[in-house]
Formats: sequence, structure tokens, C-alpha cells
Amino acid sequence: MEKNITWVEITKIEQLISILPQWERLIKTQTTYTVFSSISWLNSWLETFWQNDWQLNVLIAWCEDELVAIVPIYYQQDNTLLPIKIFYPLGQGEVEAQEVSTEYIEIIFDKKFQNYTLPRIQLWLLNLKADQIKWHALLHNSPIKSMLEKHKQSIPLQATRYCVDCSNWSIDKLSKNMRSRYRRGFNQLDKLNGEMIWVKQSDFDLYWTKMKLFHQHRWQEKNKKGAFCSDEFNKFHTKFRNKSPKNVAMSAILINNSPIAIHYYFSDATTLYFYQSGWDEAEYSHLSPGMLLHLWSIKNNHKTYYDFMMGKKHDSYKAKFGTIQEPMYNITITFSPIKLLIHRILKKMKLYRL
Repeated sequence: MEKNITWVEITKIEQLISILPQWERLIKTQTTYTVFSSISWLNSWLETFWQNDWQLNVLIAWCEDELVAIVPIYYQQDNTLLPIKIFYPLGQGEVEAQEVSTEYIEIIFDKKFQNYTLPRIQLWLLNLKADQIKWHALLHNSPIKSMLEKHKQSIPLQATRYCVDCSNWSIDKLSKNMRSRYRRGFNQLDKLNGEMIWVKQSDFDLYWTKMKLFHQHRWQEKNKKGAFCSDEFNKFHTKFRNKSPKNVAMSAILINNSPIAIHYYFSDATTLYFYQSGWDEAEYSHLSPGMLLHLWSIKNNHKTYYDFMMGKKHDSYKAKFGTIQEPMYNITITFSPIKLLIHRILKKMKLYRL
């Protein structure tokens, strides 16, 4: 069977676009599929963040006319005196101020061929002409994690995924303190003529704007910029909502029909992914609206899982919601440590002179 597999490296966006239908079919066969691996997500990312000096380096495998594996990566290389080539998966690598936090990005492969494709992919990755590979937000059972962490120069940094199994969850299983806050908060909401809703798709843009105002006000009070300060961050999410509105959800707390707290989610067949939030901290922080909206949304969503995604390894508020906790990893492989050290020194010297 191995002889029937043909390997090709794609270096042009046009080539990648030409295989999108086959790529999408392969994605739909994955049992570990997430919305962050979807064509809509990656297309939105490419259209928002792609730069002319970045270079695709995607490995694909065909068995006759069937796409059986794809490794969607690219590299960034600066134009300094000592240029550094860093590889990332598509969906990661934008500057921190614009970051959209693409998680769970994986190689995609047909399991019927994995005994032939996975060893070849590992060999290819570890022999790239790279100074560094960075791959973030990987689950503990990730195939790409297994490939990369074995390299002697890899550095895995651990975080935690917090996820609720909604089929085995109830308010009664929470701590006594959380149950008390839940009851008290809902009683206060009732007195204020409050209600909780799933936002209609036609109102997504309106609620996004309101959530952005809440969120930015909260962070500016702390003298921080907040996630929504980047034009590119906002453009990405507008593109994704337009391309794939069925993979977006929003819940809200209304008082007298006006939103005072909003949660923003992504979704796929099995999971609701909590992504961002905002609430009126000036008037309603005493209600703990974020906590109440989480509890309501966990209880009233129709997915199997409610995923808080990556959080701190210890002392995360996400642990209080009856979550299953799994280790997650950011992996960095450095192939040229001395070169990278010299590059950092030269960069600091240049900045100092400026």
C-alpha cells in the first residue's frame, strides 16, 4: 500500500485552494475534528493575516485520487543580517496583539493509512530546513505532539484544557459555594426582570459590538488594551461569522430587554467552545453575570461538551464549573540554538541603537 501513496509539497496558496474539496472531505472523517481545523476557520485566518513574505510548506499525501494526509504548515523568515526561519501550523503565528488563539490544530490523516503516513510525516517535520518549529495548544493525546516532543531539542510547556461533559453534569454536583452563588444570582435576576437567551443569528453583529464595548471598558480600567483593540482580530471574526454562521453561538443576560452580559462561542457537531465575553461591570458586577451565564449556557446548550479550552495549569476559575481537566501543550523545537541566540543579541543591539 505504501507504494501507492504519492507525496507532494504545496508552496502556493493557489495550489492549496485547488485541493479544498478533498481536504474538507478528509476533515469530515476525523473523530477528533474541531471547528478550528475547518476550512472556514483557516480560510478566514489566511484572508486576514497572510503576509507576502510568509511561505507555505504544506505536505500532502495521495492514494490514487484520494487525499489521505495533510500537514498544513508554513514558515516566517525575517530579512535581517542573520535570517531566522520559524515554522507554524496554519492558524497560528500572528503577532500577539492580533492573536485569535487557534487551538487543537492537527495534522489530518486517514486512519486506514496511518501506519504508512505518520512515520513519513514525522521524518519530514524533523528534517525541515528550519531554525525553529512552534506548535501551540495541543491535546495530550495529539499525534503531532507525539511526533514533536520526542526530538531532543523540544521544549513542551504544559497548560490545561477545561471541558464540561454536559451529559454527566448538573448544578447539584458543583461546590456548595457555587450552588449558593447560583441560587442567589438567579433570585436577584428575577427581581430585576432579567432573563437569559441564546442570541438570534441575525443579531450576532449587534451583540458582538456590545460585547466588545463591555470587554474593552473592563480591560481599559486595568490599563490594558484588551483583545478587541486589534483591527485584524475583529476582521477575522467578522469573516468567520459571515463564512460559517452555524458554527457561531452567543448567549446573553438581558435586563429589561437590554444585554448586560454576553458570551461568544464557536461550535461543531459535539462541542460548544467558550471563546470570549463581556459584561456591564459598572452596574452589575455584584450579580457575577459571567458565572451565571456560564452555568445557564452549560445547562441549556444541546452539545455533548462545553469547552473552556486552554487555561492556566493551576488556580483557574474554569475549574469551578465541574470541568474535566486534561493537560495541553505548547511545543517549541529549536534546531539552531546558537543561531537563535546570536539573532536575539543582534536584534537587541539594533533596537538599542534605534
